[in-house]
Amino acid sequence: MKKIAAIVLFLAVSVCMLQAQGLSWNVRFVRGQSQESVPIVQAIRMETGDTFQITISSEADAFCYVLCYDSQRQLAVLNNDFQMRASQERLFGPMMINDPPGTETIYIIMSSDRQTQLEERIRSFNSQPDSRSFHNNLVREIQSLQNSVSRLGEPASVYIPSGGTTRGNTQAFVTRFSGRNLYVRAITIRH
Repeated sequence: MKKIAAIVLFLAVSVCMLQAQGLSWNVRFVRGQSQESVPIVQAIRMETGDTFQITISSEADAFCYVLCYDSQRQLAVLNNDFQMRASQERLFGPMMINDPPGTETIYIIMSSDRQTQLEERIRSFNSQPDSRSFHNNLVREIQSLQNSVSRLGEPASVYIPSGGTTRGNTQAFVTRFSGRNLYVRAITIRH
């Protein structure tokens, strides 16, 4: 009986430790025809007409929200299928950098839990994308989420080889995040 209790206790502690570790997910940013992998830990320099794509994967079931805030202060929702299964990859792009020059920001929000307030703001925005009110509400919700996670400091991230190759036999790299249950990662593109 003591062995069974010890096994149950061990399993319960193991499950709690796994949950406490937080979400582990990867993002890969590649640009141009050469599919060059680029780290997302600093601003990415691109030219008008350049293309890029982003691949996101998670090691556990999660919720993924991807939005773009462009140089004209316009917002675009890049995906409306928020639920993401473990080991599933999501590809966004190829997308092209357009005029006018400025700063584009891609927001990737990854969460272990559904972000119902954010989803409601996205649905309202999608129903009337020209509504300034819905636009501003969605921007404020992104900022609110970003502020809530930024109090904890920069999330752990590592730029690692992904084990694959792209055209030209160049090693592909991903940036891995782990340790939290909510991330708001901004990718800045300057052109």
